[in-house]
Amino acid sequence: MDKGKKITFSELFQRVERVEIPIIQRDYAQGREDQHEVRNMFLDALFTALTTNRAISDQSLDLDFIYGSVESDKSFSVLDGQQRLTTLFLLHWFLAVKESYTSEFRKQFTLNNKSRFSYKTRPSSTEFFDALTSDTDFEEKFNQSKSSNNSNNSKISALISDCKWFFSSWKLDPTVQACLNMLDAIQDKFSSYDDGLYQRLTETKTPYITFQFLQLESFGLTDDLYIKMNARGKPLTAFEHFKAKLEQIIKSYKTDWPIYQLDIKGFNNTPVDGYSYFVHKIDTDWADLFWPYRNLASEDNTYDDELMNFIRLIILYQYLLDNKEVSKDNLSLLMGSGSKLLPSTISQYESLNCLNQNLIIRLINLFDLLHNSDAGQGIRIYWGENKYFNESDIFKKILINDTSYIDKLRFFAFYSYLSKHSSDLDSDKLFHWSRVIYNLTENTIVDSTDDFHRALTSIESLIHTNDSILDILISPINITGFLGDQILEEKIKAHLILKSDDWKNTILHAENHPFFKGQIGCLLNFSDILEYYRNNNDCNWDTSQDNDLMDNFKKYDRSLGSVFNQISTSSAAIDYLWERATLTKGIYFTKKTWYDRYNLLSTRLFKNNINRDHSWKRLLRIGSETMETRQSHVKAVLDDANFDADNIRASLQNICDVALANNEFDKWREYLIRYPQIFEYCEQGFIEIHKIEANKIEVLLLSQSQRNHYHSELYTFVLKIQLKDKLKELLPFSDLKYQEVKSTHEQASLKITGWHYAGNDYSFETIKSPGNFIVRFKNDSSNDYPQKVADVLESNGFQLQHAPTQDKDTRDEYTDDETTHYENKSLTSVDDVISQLTRTCHSLRDLSHE
Repeated sequence: MDKGKKITFSELFQRVERVEIPIIQRDYAQGREDQHEVRNMFLDALFTALTTNRAISDQSLDLDFIYGSVESDKSFSVLDGQQRLTTLFLLHWFLAVKESYTSEFRKQFTLNNKSRFSYKTRPSSTEFFDALTSDTDFEEKFNQSKSSNNSNNSKISALISDCKWFFSSWKLDPTVQACLNMLDAIQDKFSSYDDGLYQRLTETKTPYITFQFLQLESFGLTDDLYIKMNARGKPLTAFEHFKAKLEQIIKSYKTDWPIYQLDIKGFNNTPVDGYSYFVHKIDTDWADLFWPYRNLASEDNTYDDELMNFIRLIILYQYLLDNKEVSKDNLSLLMGSGSKLLPSTISQYESLNCLNQNLIIRLINLFDLLHNSDAGQGIRIYWGENKYFNESDIFKKILINDTSYIDKLRFFAFYSYLSKHSSDLDSDKLFHWSRVIYNLTENTIVDSTDDFHRALTSIESLIHTNDSILDILISPINITGFLGDQILEEKIKAHLILKSDDWKNTILHAENHPFFKGQIGCLLNFSDILEYYRNNNDCNWDTSQDNDLMDNFKKYDRSLGSVFNQISTSSAAIDYLWERATLTKGIYFTKKTWYDRYNLLSTRLFKNNINRDHSWKRLLRIGSETMETRQSHVKAVLDDANFDADNIRASLQNICDVALANNEFDKWREYLIRYPQIFEYCEQGFIEIHKIEANKIEVLLLSQSQRNHYHSELYTFVLKIQLKDKLKELLPFSDLKYQEVKSTHEQASLKITGWHYAGNDYSFETIKSPGNFIVRFKNDSSNDYPQKVADVLESNGFQLQHAPTQDKDTRDEYTDDETTHYENKSLTSVDDVISQLTRTCHSLRDLSHE
């Protein structure tokens, strides 16, 4: 045979009897699920070659070299080209079926009713190819399926799997499964094209697809070298395919590029286009940039995955900036849940027009900004460690695809600023840019792609404004994309920072408190700066006012900072005294949308977005009249004569004690102020307050966030707290047991148990109805009551209630019980109940001593 003979797939079978994939080869990989990028690119190339108008181009698609050896039985054993040959064989078979050339196909590619193309890696692979090519009825079955409305049944893999000759065990063979996947992909790609492709595919005079055939024996290769070559040979990775295709796309751009220069031999800093710059840098300087991070995302000793994750993020930026309106379907190709980036294929990126010249320009700028001239040292650090943006940490998170929406915004903002100001970088302006971006992103809820898109667009708009960020903030420029309350705060602070160094230092000190994290609007409110700004739209007060406002601001900064130093992780550390003291000044709770459900702000949990929606930070945000009214209760605590920033716990306790001594509160509010156990029970801080009638309030304590979890009732819960210190007065009863409930149809209650008399066990049960308490005395062993017990109960105001006979669905939930019992419904307060219980227990105690 000739060396490097250019032939078609059909001509190969004219030269040899069989083409075999030897046992030393791996399974067919091009059809595997995770090879969609490689698969689609190859099919795209085949489709383009077969559908090219020969009047325009007569060049064939050359698939490079196919290596192998021809054995004594005239079979061709493939060394290199396995994947391409397998896909070509499957394409020949599919087009023959689709275009009714099955007979011609079988004449050319089968021998003695067995496939002339075969895998020797597994017996099941051999059997599959034999069965596939020997089925003379499949063409008819395929044509019938095309008229079916069921798209799943018309998938060619499903049709094959449904054939009588197909063994279900074959699905465990990776080669068979990959063939089925590839056939589905071929069907998707080629089904819509009119007939005629099979003839083009088998054309030999003016071929459409060829390869270079090399017989290894022609070069004197031994079997040992054959095996070594196969073991050493590695297919291109998905990233290498992506990179190769991307470079082709970059080369196709015709629009002018920015000026790029290559400081290497042969270029001598002469201007080059973006393509030349990219293809050189991606394999040199930028490769050095990513090499130190090569095993962060996967331990394969390459940086392919890490670099691909980085590129995906930049693609996302550019796509969102290029498109004001983005459909969820399109965005779902780029992003998954929780802001994770998805491994989209290059064809998917092309379909969304993601890979445009602006993207490449942005990529080049970022690569160059990140590149460190000290090779192997990681990215170039511009600013070092600071609270606003950690360059190294965020970069590493990007490489492992673990960035939040906020991380993505801060990375974009930081490097976009550097890109614009690289030639005139001012460290002070960079500081305030990063500071404002931090404040806006930290204090704006960004938990959806829509939020992210708006914020990203806003940052891009700010970048293109020529003024510094402080000058932008004090100008009439309308800033959007972030929480309006925080934007207002940043505007006021910009006026103050530009006003004097004293104000700048004061503002930065307050912002840096770990609780505030840049949100200090309440301090502006408490010190009357907010009111002045709203009235004047500036901060141009006189010197005398300046001193007073500065003193007030510092006072509230110190006071509130001292409080949150104590309760930053948990209000339980000081027995919820901050919340209880604030409640003495007014009802400060946040509300759960349309429910009568409120939050005590007593927890720092992240579950159910409590830290976001029901926190002191949320309450202390300016901009909402409702919130600013509630803030006034906080200010009242800080202004209280008994408040001491140097002795938080004792001073807050004193505020509570003084308020309780005056006793001007509704009972439910008094109990919340008096008993920290209530706050402790409400793990997520939620309570429900229902106004039943005038002066009739029902308060439920939720252990979690909803009533389908365990919850209690306030007044009976307080009853339990008070009775725990009076157990001796409850003798002959010995135990208190609070009965929590988990539904809206049940009532929480307090049960007192432990008295055994005359062979029976007795208990008290107390529940709260809207206007009164109901105390029940029950025989837990039977419905009978000894006369002496009955006499004691009746003398203490209890009345006998017989077990009801009416349908249980019609009974009153507060008053009816399924057992015969004694009941007292005349009690209206916790004190009344305690008095009644202790008095009755005293009488029963005397009875048990007889």
